[in-house]
Amino acid sequence: MNRYHPILRFRALLCLILLLSACTEKRDLKQNTVVVHFLAEPSGLHPTNDNNAYQRFVFQCTQKRLMSIDLRDQKLHPDVLASYPEIQPDSLSYRCKIRSDIRWDDGNPMSVDDILFTFKVITCPLVNNPDGKSYFNKLIAADAIEGTKDEFILRLSKRYYDNLSLLSYVIVLQEKFYDPAGLLRAYSVSDFQEKKELMTSDSTLQAFAAKFNAADYGRVPALLNGLGPYAVSEWNTGSSIVLKRKTNWWGVNSNSPYEKAFPEKIIFQIIKDMEPTVLALKKEQIDLTTELSTPALVKLRKREYFNQNYHSEFLGSFSYTYMGMNMRPEGGRTPYFTDRKVRKALAHCVPVDEIIQVIAKGYATRIPCFILPSQSDFDKNLPLIPYDLQRSRSLLDDAGWMDTDGDNVRDKLINGQRVPFSFALSYMVSPVTKEIALMIRNELYKVGVDARLDPMDFSLFYQNAYNHQFDAILGAWSSSALPEDPRQIWHTENWENKGSNFVGFGNAQSDRLIEEANLEMNPEKRKIIMQNLQKLVWEEQPYVFLFNATKKVALHRRFAHGDLYSERPHVLLNYLQLLPSGVQSTPDQP
Repeated sequence: MNRYHPILRFRALLCLILLLSACTEKRDLKQNTVVVHFLAEPSGLHPTNDNNAYQRFVFQCTQKRLMSIDLRDQKLHPDVLASYPEIQPDSLSYRCKIRSDIRWDDGNPMSVDDILFTFKVITCPLVNNPDGKSYFNKLIAADAIEGTKDEFILRLSKRYYDNLSLLSYVIVLQEKFYDPAGLLRAYSVSDFQEKKELMTSDSTLQAFAAKFNAADYGRVPALLNGLGPYAVSEWNTGSSIVLKRKTNWWGVNSNSPYEKAFPEKIIFQIIKDMEPTVLALKKEQIDLTTELSTPALVKLRKREYFNQNYHSEFLGSFSYTYMGMNMRPEGGRTPYFTDRKVRKALAHCVPVDEIIQVIAKGYATRIPCFILPSQSDFDKNLPLIPYDLQRSRSLLDDAGWMDTDGDNVRDKLINGQRVPFSFALSYMVSPVTKEIALMIRNELYKVGVDARLDPMDFSLFYQNAYNHQFDAILGAWSSSALPEDPRQIWHTENWENKGSNFVGFGNAQSDRLIEEANLEMNPEKRKIIMQNLQKLVWEEQPYVFLFNATKKVALHRRFAHGDLYSERPHVLLNYLQLLPSGVQSTPDQP
């Protein structure tokens, strides 16, 4: 039996009291501090090994990449590169030049050695970043160009439909900071790619990886190193992450809005429930939130005080919500979802249209698969799964799940034991996900399936997802305006290596389609391949695809340069400029 220790109960109560009291205190709005609302705490801020939705907000302020997606035009632009990479005649090599004005916090200039070190880290077989390895599995060499101080070349084994977009994933690491002993100096990307199996037993690499993979590099402020204009000064677990503007930052004279640092401080405030979030908005305790529920924002936009103080928008997004079912259960977990008939049965049972109307208030679009209607490769002929309880019951019958004991829960003989269809539906704690989970549970019970709700915090949710320790999960996936690369969440290697293929989807056919799509340079031919992959995913139903929702964003009017964008993080935090006291951006009426 799980017991909630009295001390822990007291601490939780104390935190709630402090939070509520903070929301009632009048904040000094003259302070040049931006307070950003988070519903959950990031699992970590490791520049390569952590992968979570909240990183992008923090990294926009603390890190720099080789190339970045500009929020304003949703296109790739050079970031630490001086210009777009020069594609060589073989179409497999990219010559790159770095900027000369960039310096680390210790005063040392960013160098080509730092870039090469970064690629070594990404490809090192002992570094814990399966998603990164998946993206860069075709990179066979990263070398300095002789006779230059600021140029390097990347070589690929195969063509990739959008090689430049890969560079937007690369956060530049300082070799001196992460590897002061120079342990990786003797190795190359070629070594890691060609001798991968041998490298796993290399004692020098083991020593480097043991240090680099440590959680401290994603958690301890002093070890969160980056090229951006802000540094993490505090991380108060469960409460806030505080960024402070650097005093001697290299980019003070830059003309790029991405390299401005107008706020003195940026605070990411963790408020896990919608009610205190709404209260914080009423008291002007937060400046930006992208995590309002649709009902909450609809109500707020009817309040004069809110419209007077906040600019808000329902933005288009490149994300979708889904219920994922574990197709390859491990660790003795019950194989509820190994049968395609079962997965389709549950898809017929989920009232997606009702969820959209009740929870999203109509501000969402049903989707049949993982490519969104706003994306170029979308298969418009792929049908939506209809809500049909009778069809659901029939499929469950065909799969051998029957109610043999009359308790209204189906059961089945598995490995000689009678097992009830009673699975855990895991989801991250939030008002919206809880409501969706409740609606799904209620409908499933009508067909004899018991979905036990299993709420958990952000970190534990993703820990279990990457380790495949779940029955089913209610989650969301965010992509971008760039063409979708299906490899990260649909290729079998990212299940085997505990990447983002959480549910264990895939076979030789789907892997082949993914490889073909990523090698095809002709957009129309690639679209056909991607549509074939969509059909295959649709047939297998590893996810119950729910909807593509709008993003709800509210920003305080005391800042100029507060344009809102569909691409995450939806606003340039570093570019928000405090207006003179008493001046606000013009209120607009929804």
